[in-house]
Amino acid sequence: MKNKMGFILPLLTLFVGNTGLAEQPADYRFPRECTVTPDGYPVPLCGKPLTKTPVVVRKEGASLKTYPEHFVPEQEELAPNEMRITAVGSGNPPVRRGQASTSWLVELGNGDRFVIDAGGGTVPALWSLRIPLGQLDKLFVTHLHLDHVGGIFNLWDSMGWARNTPLHVWGASGSTPDLGVAAFVEHVTKAAAWHTRSKTGIIPSGGMKLIAHEFDFGQFTESNTIALVYDENDVKIYAFPVDHLLEGAVGYRLEWNGLSMAYTGDSVPTRYEAEQAAGVDVFIHELFIDAPTFAKQNNMPLQIAENVVHEHTPADMLGRIFAIARPALGVGTHFFTNDYTIDPAFEGIASEYSGPVVIAQDLMVINVTLEQIVTRMAKTDLLSWAAPAPPPPPGAKRPPLEPYVTEGRTPQWVFDTRLTGEE
Repeated sequence: MKNKMGFILPLLTLFVGNTGLAEQPADYRFPRECTVTPDGYPVPLCGKPLTKTPVVVRKEGASLKTYPEHFVPEQEELAPNEMRITAVGSGNPPVRRGQASTSWLVELGNGDRFVIDAGGGTVPALWSLRIPLGQLDKLFVTHLHLDHVGGIFNLWDSMGWARNTPLHVWGASGSTPDLGVAAFVEHVTKAAAWHTRSKTGIIPSGGMKLIAHEFDFGQFTESNTIALVYDENDVKIYAFPVDHLLEGAVGYRLEWNGLSMAYTGDSVPTRYEAEQAAGVDVFIHELFIDAPTFAKQNNMPLQIAENVVHEHTPADMLGRIFAIARPALGVGTHFFTNDYTIDPAFEGIASEYSGPVVIAQDLMVINVTLEQIVTRMAKTDLLSWAAPAPPPPPGAKRPPLEPYVTEGRTPQWVFDTRLTGEE
């Protein structure tokens, strides 16, 4: 549908609710009406998860929690024995309006939250989930491709004034020191020197710090296949290497309170990575488009497309990975979701695996309990402000500001021309 000037109108539904501009997530309207593909899967961007099994029952006869059709931030309290996994970004570079690059959020019933990867375009979606920004201080990086870490500047900056504590970044070392996460964090910090210096004395400086937690990729061997890299508050996160171009690419397995999830970033499929994720509740693994479609839609030579696809996981191989790992729910991500790509992807997976599978979209939400796994889409406010911070502990004092930076400030002769409103 077009108006008289020829502008396409449907995307306006992203911004306009039932009573004008959306002020509440409940007003959000998904940009498409829900129809189905020839094989019966919902089309992307219509408010339904891309699956035929949105509910996976773990225990027959168990009393099951009833969830609303859509997840709305601040309207559902996470139960003490529950895990919630959100696809913050589900796509590839280049970032598409309907799909940001890669990022996932894991929330646990004990109050812990973990961000895994932070690709370009992901932070606005993360912000819209209305989580107190001071609680988003743990980032786990699978590898250093920019579609997985390019959003770190926004993540760091957006959270800084509310967190006032460092952003902690976990990841592996590389084959040389300059290719590891510690060097990456150091260079991000250096690149932001103008930014952080300019704010010194204006806002608390605690949130201007990045701290790297680099673990040794060289520790992994045939006899030492997985390593514990985080162990706090009864949460254990293990890292394991994956086959993706260079040393330093890893996947993670998180275990807490009888629940588990695994995420492998990008990888050529191997039996080894499938074994590290064996038996998890949710296994999130990349799913890549076929080379001819990739070449045609991105206007690139077929040979280049084949080179790229060769370093990723096609649909049938993802099915084989899931067949080895046997998760309660398999999730394909890092995929170009279009009406015409959905059916071939599911057909490829089903050629090797018959268990429950979903293909990720941005702001897809998975609730995990011992009894069931429920997959939905979130409704969030596109113009969301920051979520309120929890009240400080009794007696807590506001952190003092560091001295205002005077060296290197705006030239005095420019400063002297500031407009004061008294002219």
